[in-house]
Amino acid sequence: MKRTILVGLVLLLAMIPALYAKAPDPKDAATASQLILWSAAAEDEAEALVKAFNTKHPEIKVSIIRAGSGELITRLNAEQPRPQGDILLAIAKETFDEHYNLFRPYKCANHDSIPPTVRDKAEVPRYYGFSMPLQAFMVNTKLLKPDQYPKKWIDLTNPKYKGEIILANPALSGSAYSQIYMMYKLYGEDALKKMAKNAVFVASSTAVPESVARGEYAIGVTGEANIAKYILEGAPVTYVYPEEGTGARFDASAIIANGPNPKAAELFMDFVTSPEAFNIILNTRQRRVVVDYLPGPGPLPSLDKIKLFDYDAVEAGALRDELTSKFSDWIQ
Repeated sequence: MKRTILVGLVLLLAMIPALYAKAPDPKDAATASQLILWSAAAEDEAEALVKAFNTKHPEIKVSIIRAGSGELITRLNAEQPRPQGDILLAIAKETFDEHYNLFRPYKCANHDSIPPTVRDKAEVPRYYGFSMPLQAFMVNTKLLKPDQYPKKWIDLTNPKYKGEIILANPALSGSAYSQIYMMYKLYGEDALKKMAKNAVFVASSTAVPESVARGEYAIGVTGEANIAKYILEGAPVTYVYPEEGTGARFDASAIIANGPNPKAAELFMDFVTSPEAFNIILNTRQRRVVVDYLPGPGPLPSLDKIKLFDYDAVEAGALRDELTSKFSDWIQ
C-alpha cells in the first residue's frame, strides 16, 4: 500500500511542470510556417523571389496575392485592424508615406547596405527600396556630337536646342510630370516656362524615345529603360544623366502591421533586401535596383555612377494640378 502511494506521488510530482507550462500558441506555429505576400511586382518576378526564399526557408509556405497597388492598399485599409497579409511588395514609395502607420517598423539584416535615399528615413524604417525607375536624357548620336549633348536640366532651356527636344505632355503622362517637377524644384517656374517654349510636346510618352531613335529629334527625356531598349536594338542613341542629379523615385516593400505571420515577415524582409534578391530583381525583368554594388540593367551604368536627389512625391502630387495647368498654358 505504501509503495503504491509513493509511486503515485512521484508520478504527480513529475506532472507538475507540464501542468504549469505555457500551452503552444497556434499563432506561433503559423508564424513559423506561413507567409502571405501581397505583391504588385510582375508574376514571374514575385515567383522567382519566393522560390529563392524557400531554398533558405523551406519550412515556410508562401502564398502570393498579386494585384495592382491601388487594389492592395484598398484591401489593406478594409481589413484593419487585422489585415490578412504579411508583406507588401513593390509599391511606390509615396504610397507607403501616405499610409505610413499601416506598416511595422523593422530594421532589416541588410539595413547598412541600403542607401539612406532609398529607404524610410526613420531610425527603424518601415519600408526599404525594391527597384528604381530613373529619368534621363536620350540623345541621338547622329544628330549631336558628344560636346553638344545637354549635360544639365537647365540646358533644356537653351535656345540652341529649340525644336530639337521632344517631351511628353505632363498633363497626360505621369513620368513626364515627374520631369517638369524636377525642373521646378531645381530652377523654379521661369525655367519651366522657358523649357515649355523650347520643346515639342506629344501626347504619348512612348513617342519620345521612338522619335529620338528614328532621328526626328535630337533630345528626349524618358525613362532610362526606354533608352536601354533602343541601345540594345542598335539605334544610334545614348544616355545622359543630368549633372544636377535625377530624382530618386523608387518602389519599396514593407512588413504589414498586425499581419498574421510577423516572424516569417521579418525573414522575408531580410531576404528581399539581400544581394541575392536584388540580383533576381535586376535579371528577371532588367529592373534597376536600389543598391549601388550591382551593375545597371543592360547597357546602363551602375547606381554609384549616377547622381540622385530626393524626390518629394507627396509635394509633387500636391502641386500636380497647379503645375500642369500652368504648363499647358505655356506650351500653347
